[in-house]
Amino acid sequence: MSEHFSHIQVGAEHLTIADVARVARDYQPVLNLTPEALVRVNASRAWVEQTVEQIAIAKANGEKPSAYYGINTGFGALAGRSALDSAYLTKVLGRNLIASHSVGAGSFFDEEVIRATLLIRAQSLSKGYSGVRPLIIEKLVTMLNEHIYPAVPEQGSLGASGDLAPLCHLLLVMCSTPVPDASDDIDLKLDTTDGEAFVPVTLGNTLPDSAYLHLTQAHATGAQTLWKRVPGAQAMAQAGGKIELLAKEALALSNGATVSAAIAALVLHDAENLLANAELVVAMTLEGMRGFRDPFFPHVHRARGHQGAEHIAAQVLRYIEGSTLLDPGDLQTNPSRVPPQDPYSVRCAPQVMGTIYDTLEMARRWVEMEVNAATDNPLIFLDLERDYKTISGGNFHGEPIAMAMDFLGIALTELGSISDRRMFNLVDYNTNKTYADMENKTEPLHGLSGFLVDEPKITEGLNTGLMMLQATSASLVSDCKALAHPDSVDSIPSSASQEDHVSMSLNAARHAREIVKNIENVIALEFLCATQAIALQRAKNGNEHLNIGKGTQAAYDCIRAAGVDMLTQDRVLYPEIRQALHLVRSGALVNAAREATE
Repeated sequence: MSEHFSHIQVGAEHLTIADVARVARDYQPVLNLTPEALVRVNASRAWVEQTVEQIAIAKANGEKPSAYYGINTGFGALAGRSALDSAYLTKVLGRNLIASHSVGAGSFFDEEVIRATLLIRAQSLSKGYSGVRPLIIEKLVTMLNEHIYPAVPEQGSLGASGDLAPLCHLLLVMCSTPVPDASDDIDLKLDTTDGEAFVPVTLGNTLPDSAYLHLTQAHATGAQTLWKRVPGAQAMAQAGGKIELLAKEALALSNGATVSAAIAALVLHDAENLLANAELVVAMTLEGMRGFRDPFFPHVHRARGHQGAEHIAAQVLRYIEGSTLLDPGDLQTNPSRVPPQDPYSVRCAPQVMGTIYDTLEMARRWVEMEVNAATDNPLIFLDLERDYKTISGGNFHGEPIAMAMDFLGIALTELGSISDRRMFNLVDYNTNKTYADMENKTEPLHGLSGFLVDEPKITEGLNTGLMMLQATSASLVSDCKALAHPDSVDSIPSSASQEDHVSMSLNAARHAREIVKNIENVIALEFLCATQAIALQRAKNGNEHLNIGKGTQAAYDCIRAAGVDMLTQDRVLYPEIRQALHLVRSGALVNAAREATE
């Protein structure tokens, strides 16, 4: 569905990454199944109910029932050990799956991840291959619209057979424990653990000493919400209460790398915004060092045939259009300094970032595929000629998400690494004091003061300037280099080696999420350094007339309007770093620059 639509409907032809982000973060309302999806879901459910009825008839006739994986036989390595012959036992089978697999560890997922998970799971089941009742999908939608927030630990999934542990924690909140009726001859007295959910704490609430509190932070704005943990049934009351699962439904709900896909969709959404900010900050840094346009001309990139690099370079040229701060060299005018070569972190930015652009395009294809995929097992295909309409496959395997997140994590680590090098060139005291012999004249390479702070001789060395911004950047980039180790190359067998190859997709997605957060900070730091460098260049004697590009000027003004003033002496900078981070995450700088260059 397009961003232009006011509603998102489960079962529509195609959910986009933007759709997932709007539901997860902006509480976009979600509509129930489309009429076409309802037909599909009802048809596959009818086959499951017919199969359950056949099992009951076989039992009544004293016959051994057939074993249908996911309906009346155990899971994983226990598949086919026995064929359960009562409706109660098939419901117990599902409940035991949920109970036994609720083994997550670690911190709890943010609300946005759970909301994205609910949407993607509903979309998956709406394909009509899973054999669930429409009621199940409608309950997922209701949980979204009523803002139900199950408490789901972040760790414990191998990303094959899907994200079993986190999904089962979610299902504990959603689903009730089956109770035998009068016709059943057995009562297994099942564990009735309720599951846990979070509800927001309002001002004036009196909290018991035993209250478990949980704090989340909105991605773009940084607004915080304090939550308290409550029993699942208490939270589900707002969504009409818990629901009892029938045959196959527990497996259909818990199979699939859905949590991995939920995180991946949000990571990709943020990564694309991050790359857009990086294009803009390259333009500002280029002006801050009074660099050359040459590396951004399309001739260079067409010679290589790298369309991604040409796209990035074109964006940078668009932002710096009209600049008189840069070296005057263009396609008609010779550069004033030769050779027209800036450091690689600037000169090669199109090639590096173009490759990152290509990587994000590949990741988008894989992640959007997963967002719209039927990923449980077995799947029901009613057009099969045989009576056994299910096919067991491996759509639950999270390899596409794992590799997408691994590649994206590596790509974004490089985005941060090259940003850090540009920052270093702006603040490096030694580089700024280096002179070059050009046509028998000695001129500074880019004429910036050490650590981007101008000082009179009498107080030289008194102020550190922006030196430590690059130190923070180096720390963040180093962290990313460890996080970028690919998770998809690791596999630890489980389930008595039935699950002998796994994807580790959830680990890959979680690590990619941390990389995005780190590099957002790195780009924010470069914006601060580039803005200071531009201010210093314009403040130099005789340079007051120098203009920067239309796009970079809009971004510069946006930063100044946010309260970031020119640095003239040392001051506490963390509030400005937070403000710059907000401008990056919200897209405010990119939006301002694009509007100015339309």
